[in-house]
Amino acid sequence: MSEQLTLSNIQEQLIAALEKSEAASKTLEDAQAKLAPLEVKALEAQEHVSQLMNEFNRLTGKAPVKGRTTRGKYTQSNESKLAAQEKRSYTRAINSGSSEAEAKKIAKEAVKALAVKLGVSK
Repeated sequence: MSEQLTLSNIQEQLIAALEKSEAASKTLEDAQAKLAPLEVKALEAQEHVSQLMNEFNRLTGKAPVKGRTTRGKYTQSNESKLAAQEKRSYTRAINSGSSEAEAKKIAKEAVKALAVKLGVSK
């Protein structure tokens, strides 16, 4: 008999949950129906803004930038290029298992090669 009470209790809870679920689904459908026209208006506004920006850029001669922009233009001194090459070569040598003395030697050789290429005496 207690099983029947439990089963009827569960059945009542199930019916109540189904009714709540149905009401929530109806509310969701209503909200989506109200949202659809707003999404269309937003897309139209976005397209209009895009057209205006393209027209502005065409008239001013400024092309829109796509992707990554270039680094700032600055001149690097030959000394800084040589120092960077020395550090890179030293780090590569150490990472490949060379001793510290060998790594320093490799770095100095790389600097000499770059100095010749740049036309600088080092």
